[in-house]
Amino acid sequence: MSMKSFETQPTSALRISQALKDFWRLPSLTVARFTLLSYLRSGWILGDIAIVWLLYAAFFLEFGGNVAYFFGTTGQGLGALAILGTIVMVQRAMSARVYLPLSRLTSRSAYIRGLVIATGVLRFPLYLMMMLLGMGFHTHAPSWGIQGATVTNMLVGSVGLLANCVVISTLVVVFSAPIATRLARIALLAWFAAVLYSNTSLGPLASFLSISRLPLIPMTACFNFGAAGSIGWPGVAALLIMALYVVGLTMLGEYWLASRDLILQ
Repeated sequence: MSMKSFETQPTSALRISQALKDFWRLPSLTVARFTLLSYLRSGWILGDIAIVWLLYAAFFLEFGGNVAYFFGTTGQGLGALAILGTIVMVQRAMSARVYLPLSRLTSRSAYIRGLVIATGVLRFPLYLMMMLLGMGFHTHAPSWGIQGATVTNMLVGSVGLLANCVVISTLVVVFSAPIATRLARIALLAWFAAVLYSNTSLGPLASFLSISRLPLIPMTACFNFGAAGSIGWPGVAALLIMALYVVGLTMLGEYWLASRDLILQ
């Protein structure tokens, strides 16, 4: 091997190392990192862990259930936790202490992206904890404590469940105060009311308002991944739409925060 090859290898390794360091120090990842660390140090994470344990105790401690039961119950429980936990994290991150770091950032978009990353990443360990608890139910061994559980349907169901939780946490980030305007939050609540009314009532008004459920079709498809045990092309399309939801909501949050005064009122 020539001397030139020996010189090239260390240079390439240094470039890769520097690229990784630059990536790790991106403003959005830095915001996400400090947001998660602050949340962990505050002790709020203990509340999330306690809620996960209560979900397990309430729905799985005496009955392990099958795959559809696991993902149906866990999906709803962790979805609710994604709302509550994200509200706490965003309110802590958007307190008056944020004024100084916001003034130093060249763009406020990095702060929104960091919050989206931090709240989304937190969904993974909480779900992993719930899954391990469910697998620990031994009544239906050797099927991991969940009837009919296999590597395939557990993996597929996990993808759908986490996709829903990440979209929910992103939605909460973007529509939290002081990012979204009061009018935007009222519009979101009106949409929620239309969805609930059209889903629980009969009559012409409910039929008309059923159009409000169209944005939920991809989320419903992801919710059913675990029961179906497969994704298929419709599922791939649903996941792509969910990814677009996250990107679109993040861009909306970036626009709203950029247009607000620094005092965030």
